Amino acid sequence: MSSHENSGTGQAAVAVARKAIFDQQRHLWGYELFCVGNTDESLTGIPVAGDVPVSVAASTGVGLQQLIARQLRVMIALSEKNVLDDRVYALPPACTTVLVSEGTFSSNGVAARLEQLKSDGFAVAVPGFTAKPECGQLYRQADIIGVTVAGRTPAELDALLAEIARFGAQPMAFDVPDSESVVACRELGFRLFQGAFSKEPEIVRLRRVSSGQIARFNLLKLIASDDPDLGDIATQIQSDATVSFRLLTYLNSASFSLANRVNSISQAINLLGWRRVRTWLRVVLLSDISQTAAQADLLRLASQRARFLEVIATRYAFWGFDPESMHLLGLFSLLDAMMGMPMQEVVGFLPLDSSLKGALCGEADNEYLPLLHLVQDLEEARWAEVDAAARRLNLDTIGVREAFLDAATVAGDLDVMAGAG
Repeated sequence: MSSHENSGTGQAAVAVARKAIFDQQRHLWGYELFCVGNTDESLTGIPVAGDVPVSVAASTGVGLQQLIARQLRVMIALSEKNVLDDRVYALPPACTTVLVSEGTFSSNGVAARLEQLKSDGFAVAVPGFTAKPECGQLYRQADIIGVTVAGRTPAELDALLAEIARFGAQPMAFDVPDSESVVACRELGFRLFQGAFSKEPEIVRLRRVSSGQIARFNLLKLIASDDPDLGDIATQIQSDATVSFRLLTYLNSASFSLANRVNSISQAINLLGWRRVRTWLRVVLLSDISQTAAQADLLRLASQRARFLEVIATRYAFWGFDPESMHLLGLFSLLDAMMGMPMQEVVGFLPLDSSLKGALCGEADNEYLPLLHLVQDLEEARWAEVDAAARRLNLDTIGVREAFLDAATVAGDLDVMAGAG
């Protein structure tokens, strides 16, 4: 999801997106919020972090109230300026953890200000822990101390954990690349985890697709046609009480301000158009396939990918790719993680051609893979990689950023829809 503040030119000046954080049981703990748009641009063309707390507080798109209602926390990096001014108080202390780097802490006045934030109820986290003696005061104030996992050996991580234990803080693993690393870090003693691992399947052996999931996959196939029999489709959808109820509840919400209540799927199709209804139906069906809070977050992320790839294909006529196919590629790209099954098994249920299935399975030299890798880099805020990929693909970085912000906003809307009813 994202929030926007506008510059004088009317262009989006600030946008905030989020990365999921999990506990030792892979339950959703909260989100790290990061800036993907403001008026100060880096050399890569991707904006650097700006006035994040104010942006978040002003946002309806980031869903802060919904996160609080779900008892989730938000983690936000503060610059020296953010620590010293009062803007962070726009956020509710009880659910906010402020990230303060060792470099920021060394600035004049930050230590005393951090003590005040702590006394006012904010939790403090330190990323990029190095165990510097001169940062001892910061470590003692910290509730969470984070270590970058990627590129470190188990012995190095164990040594850092021993240092963290001296300060009584909760150890967090940042940039955890895969599920195997999660297991290793958990055994070492880390208690919170953030990184690309959350988008990979945690395979459950002997898992079978349930009859309910098969029914929803069959509906996905039914609605895939470009020229469907809408009467037959409406009948099939309305025969599933759960799907019908959730979709109609959403369509009758205040979001649409329709003059008359929508009472049937046929009426919804006539009022809103088949293409629009089909997009929402896909999200409803996938939300029923995914059950847990972590899986629901993956659905939001998949919806964001779907919109991003569709926009890129539309704006750039990218290699002649069909925008509808690119939408499906993004939407289905995390189904293995949602279902805890290998993608090679999942694609058998999907209404896709062989090339798209090959991309989902990560087949080498697949023509769609570069765009999937691009959106993954955006999600992880790997801006240097984003810039390099954009050059290779003949895309401009500003256009890529705008597509990503558009996708984050649309995914926020679909996130609300998936939970309707």
